[in-house]
Amino acid sequence: MFHPVELLHEWETRTNRLWPRGHGLASLDSHWSLGSGERLALQGVARPSPQLMVVLMTYQRPDSAAHVLSQLAAALRQWSGSVSLLVLRDAGDADYAAARAQARAIDPEHVWFDARQRFGKAGFWRMHQTALDVARLWQPERALYLQDDLAFSPELLRSVDQLWQATEIDAQRRVLYLFSSRDDEPEGRWVRYQRRDVPGAACRLTNWFDLQAFLIDRRGLELLDYRMVPVHPNRWRRRPAQSSGVGRQLSLRLFGRGHVYQAWPPLVVHGTEQSTMNPEARSARSLDNRDDYTASSDTSGNDSGGD
Repeated sequence: MFHPVELLHEWETRTNRLWPRGHGLASLDSHWSLGSGERLALQGVARPSPQLMVVLMTYQRPDSAAHVLSQLAAALRQWSGSVSLLVLRDAGDADYAAARAQARAIDPEHVWFDARQRFGKAGFWRMHQTALDVARLWQPERALYLQDDLAFSPELLRSVDQLWQATEIDAQRRVLYLFSSRDDEPEGRWVRYQRRDVPGAACRLTNWFDLQAFLIDRRGLELLDYRMVPVHPNRWRRRPAQSSGVGRQLSLRLFGRGHVYQAWPPLVVHGTEQSTMNPEARSARSLDNRDDYTASSDTSGNDSGGD
């Protein structure tokens, strides 16, 4: 039996018409520990809207998070635009000192939030809501979302820009999904859409995306109204191994309103680490794309991190 709120949330997801509810930065204190530096950075003091906002989400993977940030620093050395960094760390007891140092090196005015209590899979939508709250404040041209278990080359941002430019003829292009693998569904995940290769570009039009790594532009964030639809807890009472529901929600809400392209071959490596969020589902589908990546890229020296 579906709870009435579940039905409301599903209607919101499929229509992208969200019911009025409290949201925004005023609620951050109840979920996150904020230092004085974070409060100042959130206010945007002397900070214009960045060309790129990078969001890193992490839980109990301090070494992997530090490695992702070091790879990001290398990629930024080949990119000339302005960048602002947001790190969202779910509650845990791991020592993130090295990752914090990497974050400061990338953006001395970065914002780092530590969760007051564990969000986990059921609260992952809240982490994305926080990222959207900050994006609403900072108004980036584009936002790059990364998980803490990825590997990628120093060419990442240059390659992303090339694919972005290759698809700019499409005025509805809103998202570039950086992960791909051979077992991706050719007729769509969560949506029914036969994917199409883009002539002369290393990407395809799929109109769905998941959360390992993706780029979304300001218009895409506006279409989402910088808000998430809450994911009802009943989602996991019936099927505990289900995923967080965030990728499904974002794909469905943009379907028919904005186009999603997927890099192929992939621009990021994923799959060497065990899932901390959804190990049951990962045992059924590994989301390991190392072979697909190494077939076209040199990943020497890269350790991967995962979702």
